[in-house]
Amino acid sequence: MGSLSYTIRIAMLNADTPVPNVYAKTRTYGTIFHNLLSDAASRISPHTNVESTDFDVVRGEYPVSPLDFDAILVTGSAASAYYDEAWIHTLQAYLTTIYHSYPHIKIFGSCFGHQIVCQSLLGAFCKVEKNPEGWELGVHGIRLTDDFRKAFPSAGKTQTSECPNLQLTPAPEMMRLQFVHADHVAILEELPKTWKMVGETKRCGVQGVFEPGRVLTFQGHFEFDRFVNSETIKVFGALWDPVVFQKAMNAIDADDDALAAAEIVLRFML
Repeated sequence: MGSLSYTIRIAMLNADTPVPNVYAKTRTYGTIFHNLLSDAASRISPHTNVESTDFDVVRGEYPVSPLDFDAILVTGSAASAYYDEAWIHTLQAYLTTIYHSYPHIKIFGSCFGHQIVCQSLLGAFCKVEKNPEGWELGVHGIRLTDDFRKAFPSAGKTQTSECPNLQLTPAPEMMRLQFVHADHVAILEELPKTWKMVGETKRCGVQGVFEPGRVLTFQGHFEFDRFVNSETIKVFGALWDPVVFQKAMNAIDADDDALAAAEIVLRFML
């Protein structure tokens, strides 16, 4: 008898539209995430189906009922989480409601998504602000915390389905992702005991947070490949100093661990 199939339903909360050349290929960031998570499922949990629905939260689009979804994913954005804009206030209130009223719905955020999740759920303990170290651009290695490595060990398949007794090996000490951000999350005081840190880079000390079974965030972009990040930086950096711009473009052209990161996010959502 074959294993029963399982469907995970994800609400993709798009907080921005991709730059034109990326938009022409993918339309939404949610589409990129969907494809990566679907591919991850095919590798590590073949009986898992990924379904997703895109919502444009800048235009006020949200699920009619949160109960229609198992997880919500907040994408990146050119906006800053601390902007005094109505759609950002609405998104922050929505995240707070989901977290407190629907504890079975998992929350993931990437870049801006990471920052707005932290601001919404950990506002008494951290602050989103301009990073005094400046932009973090291209591929960088994140030194992962022991807590994160233990919570998300590496394995070829999920321990929850085909291989219930699988012995998972610890995740590697480093994870390389694409970056394009000038804001960061600054810790004001120690996080509540249930919350843990993902890791750090030389330029950014908070590369994500997680609360087991509830919330996971990444400052980096596992959904960005060389094409997506280079096209994004061509727009963001149109007026930058040519030397700074070229250095960023060179940093993009490097291998990363996006596939492993996608598997981590999928396992978190299962």
